[in-house]
Amino acid sequence: MPKISDNSNKKIWHLSFTALVLFTLTTTVNAQAPSPLKQDLKNASLEQLLELEVTTASKIAHQVSDSPSAVSIVTSDDIKDYGYHTLAEILNSMRGLSITNDRSYEFLGGRGYSSPGDYSGRIMLLIDGVQVNDNVYNQSYFGNDGLIDTELIDRVEYVSGPGSVSYGNNAFYGIVNVFTKKGADFDGAQAALSAGNYQTHKARLTYGKRLTNGVDLLVSASGLNSEGQTLYFPEFNDGNPAHNNGISHNQDSQRNQRVFAKIEGAFWSIETGYSLRHKDVPTAPYGADFNSPYFINDSSKFVSGQYHTDISNHLKLSVQTDYSDYIYKSSSLYGGEIFPDSAAGRRLGAEAKFSSDWFKNQQVVFGVSYRNDYQRKQVNAALASDQGSQSTSVYAQDEITLNNNIWLNLGARYDYFTDDSDSISPRIALIYEPAPAYTFRLSHSMAHRTPTSFEKYYTDGLTQIPNPDLKMEKVTASELSLERRWSNQSRLLASIYRQITNDSITSTPYSTGLIQYFNTGSTHADGFELELEHHWKNNMRLRTSYAYQDSKDINGNWAINSPRHLGKLNLSTPLLSNALRVGLEVQSVSRRNSGINSQLNGYTISNLTVSTDRLLANLDISLTARNLFDKRYRHIAPDYTAPITSIEQDGRNFWLQLTYGFK
Repeated sequence: MPKISDNSNKKIWHLSFTALVLFTLTTTVNAQAPSPLKQDLKNASLEQLLELEVTTASKIAHQVSDSPSAVSIVTSDDIKDYGYHTLAEILNSMRGLSITNDRSYEFLGGRGYSSPGDYSGRIMLLIDGVQVNDNVYNQSYFGNDGLIDTELIDRVEYVSGPGSVSYGNNAFYGIVNVFTKKGADFDGAQAALSAGNYQTHKARLTYGKRLTNGVDLLVSASGLNSEGQTLYFPEFNDGNPAHNNGISHNQDSQRNQRVFAKIEGAFWSIETGYSLRHKDVPTAPYGADFNSPYFINDSSKFVSGQYHTDISNHLKLSVQTDYSDYIYKSSSLYGGEIFPDSAAGRRLGAEAKFSSDWFKNQQVVFGVSYRNDYQRKQVNAALASDQGSQSTSVYAQDEITLNNNIWLNLGARYDYFTDDSDSISPRIALIYEPAPAYTFRLSHSMAHRTPTSFEKYYTDGLTQIPNPDLKMEKVTASELSLERRWSNQSRLLASIYRQITNDSITSTPYSTGLIQYFNTGSTHADGFELELEHHWKNNMRLRTSYAYQDSKDINGNWAINSPRHLGKLNLSTPLLSNALRVGLEVQSVSRRNSGINSQLNGYTISNLTVSTDRLLANLDISLTARNLFDKRYRHIAPDYTAPITSIEQDGRNFWLQLTYGFK
């Protein structure tokens, strides 16, 4: 397998650091200091977006521009302009992130980690500050199995690097926080009808309003149905009559229903979400009978409540409690015999967070949280397991103003797990603004991830055996970033990073026999990222990024499914005196290591969205062409879909959406 030498790594770090220094020295430093303005996101300049308050698991907030880690944002305008209808499409447009689709789920990769089919998400997903990864597989759901319709999203923030200090277990390689809209953003009822290729149809009805007593209400429901495609898998064109010449008929359909509701007062909020998806699986994973019924049902729900208040002039309190559950059911055929499989996870959580400015030039945040995963149940013909778990955490962070342009951010968290060892996660970050338009961030942090119930205890008598001795894995990461802003309309972000994962949890290859998860040695990832944004006064917007990532497995070989180069470009512009808006998106992914002594070719795809809200009052029309030039490209298949080694992705397809607001 291809390798990159240690000397090459050193050169990358030296060149990256030199580039940051040269950029600083050669760019004008007389830009005016930004002033935070309170305007709607729709009319906000880029500078105002950077001054947004980042709301953590509580209502205690800090500025995006003051964050100890680099933050990227996709707004509701971006979602509309580029026709995103899943969270996976949103994340796939962001710097350094990539999506792998195995036609069962969509898996998120970042910072060199993108193991195909790994249910254990190592990037935490939050909705309004509440973690929504399930507690059996620790999986985040980004496709039509997700909890939120994209039309309800106000913005999506991606914070790169470990986040265990703030969020504890599983905030491993980064955090994605989805902020939902308020009822006042709709100010009445809204109905949407959508249609796309593969006989796909969707309907949504939303009502939102700020009531006369100041309470904000949002309620939404939607449903989707898709017949899917007839797919060809050459690996099964082997002369076996049961394999139908490698053609899978009627095995790609899916259905989805969602409900979301939120009610919010001045000092409190309650929200709930529910999603149910049925998906037919065409790839015959885990050696199932090909071209035979194989379906999965995923059901997720959550309820959360938050209350925040000022205890005194110098102390704020935010309290949060939440409940969530996840239910999985599947049915497949092995040798003509039906094999059912199911899982159920339920948990309760609570957190109290305090923020104080008792001490001069210091902002202290501290708190305690408790989580009870009281059900983590897995059932099949060979297994009946229900392994609950509890955790208690205490944490503290202190942001110290050393000078009027230098800040030191210190933090640590202690987590105790009843079914695993305890862990301490520290972080130190230095933030320096040599001039009002420049921000340097240097950070070093550690995070942990305990093994999931699936990794530790699952067996099916066919493909996998358990490993109850599995231990947590840990990551150590260092990052240097530079943010440059000018003209209140432009922003450049450059960062270099190194992360080392110890006791990495890895599974034995399916092709070698029974799967088992175990702790291995250390994996390494080095890389750098560039992101440029510019907003013109005529409301034309550009966002483009490039990421280089050199990720190595425990043997020092090129990590599986980790492209070394990721390029993204998003350009949105008004046309015909603002009668139309056109959004162009280009995504480029370099070749990847497939893990079977071969490489999968890179690809570049383009998406185009044309939208208008000027033809009829209160009516928005949007037409999106995905894979505009009908590029044939493939994603690496998970090992458990053997003999399938790669999966062809969708060709050119269209999505038409009509949205009417009842004002």
